Amino acid sequence: MTRLFRLLLLGALVLAAPHAPRGAGAQPSGPLSDGAHRGYLAARLLDGGELQVIDELNAGRLFVPASVLKVVTVAAALEHLGPGYRWRTRLTTNGSVAGGALDGDLVVEPGADPTWGEFFDDGADEPLAALAGQVRARGVTRVTGDLIVDAGRFPGRLHPLDRSFGDLPYRHGAPPAGLAVDEATITVRVAPGPAVGAPARVRVPAGVDAINRTLTVGRDRHGAGSLDFLPVWGTDTLLLRGEYPVSEQAFTIPASDPAPVLRAARRLRDALHAAGVAVQGTVRLQARTRPAPERAAVLAELHSPPVEELLPEILTRSHNWYAETLILTLGLEVAETGRFDDGVEVVADFVEDLPDPGTPIPPEPSLRDGSGLSAANLIAPATVVRVLAHAAGRPWAGTFLDALAGRGEGTLRAWPRLPPIAAKTGTLRHTIALAGIIGPDSDAPIVFCYFVNHNTRPRSTARGEIAAALRRWQAAGR
Repeated sequence: MTRLFRLLLLGALVLAAPHAPRGAGAQPSGPLSDGAHRGYLAARLLDGGELQVIDELNAGRLFVPASVLKVVTVAAALEHLGPGYRWRTRLTTNGSVAGGALDGDLVVEPGADPTWGEFFDDGADEPLAALAGQVRARGVTRVTGDLIVDAGRFPGRLHPLDRSFGDLPYRHGAPPAGLAVDEATITVRVAPGPAVGAPARVRVPAGVDAINRTLTVGRDRHGAGSLDFLPVWGTDTLLLRGEYPVSEQAFTIPASDPAPVLRAARRLRDALHAAGVAVQGTVRLQARTRPAPERAAVLAELHSPPVEELLPEILTRSHNWYAETLILTLGLEVAETGRFDDGVEVVADFVEDLPDPGTPIPPEPSLRDGSGLSAANLIAPATVVRVLAHAAGRPWAGTFLDALAGRGEGTLRAWPRLPPIAAKTGTLRHTIALAGIIGPDSDAPIVFCYFVNHNTRPRSTARGEIAAALRRWQAAGR
């Protein structure tokens, strides 16, 4: 356990008033006449767990947090689920097994396990084979009915209504899914056609229907072509439209899977077949209107790696899909509905229920997702600092801190010189943000959050502004 967390466990949190005088050496951070909106709060952690404000500006106002919101999502998940939480996927049936034949359907009860991909040496094939092997070990060699995915466990929309069509079709904006392989993405390869006026060449995985509405255009459009990927959700269809300059190189991109649940179920059917279990019926989705009957037999059950192994992907490398899967999981395990919106509400309630540090409470955040990808998310710097301070005093504090990025790690690689730090970045079109802890192993660490909204300058300029503030705060905290 680091010095930081030993200190915070010694006493109750006391936070100095948000409008306390700025500490020695601090000054307004960055030019204030560039039209950008700024808000920040930096507070020194003292012996006994007290927080003393070093610097603040608009700390109680609402800002777009971008991926800094992942700090809040992960803290809420650790609070409710714990670092040892494992996603569970079960295969059940109401039918009977005799002579190797399952007379009935095989039902998949998905648990929103996000690890069926790079978390295994053999990718998604490994967990799928493990489930199939358990079914075969129960003596089943043939399923007379269908392979059904219980779609009722995760009903409703799986992304915010304001999620941009510039985000949804791509890996960074893919909606979560109750059952998915390879992070709910498919690999698409696009190249210019043989001549100007011809469609671009498109290659998609087997089972995906690509509707190609692209056009190969001339060299005069080099570097200016446009291409849209439009998944037709719930189908096997991916629509491509736009133009592709004949002089451009081919590229390969992971695009959002338009039917991730069905594709994962079909992969499971293939794994069953490879294990010696033939499914005679179809693969389909069906929402259960009531819980599984008590007499339903569990033929296979698979538990994921613990959630703590996923957290560096979210906090250090800023993986949106994993963060949104946490929201879906909170909707299932805490709200008990499996709805994405209810998972977001669980995070909002977590923030609202944080212990009162004895200062004016910041306005309630307005949350739309768990990744920060939505520009409609709003939260105050003081709220993020409260979350960080609360996290530091919890039993899972070490897990949380270790998952944050250090200097030169993950998304911090693009940042200028920083003091010793454990932090989360945030980047959207007009937002640059950073939140975390300066000197996490020092005797007087500093908890901070810094937002720059409506930023029209180069990202490097805003990052330099924030980095300079952190260096001043470190000097003021000595």
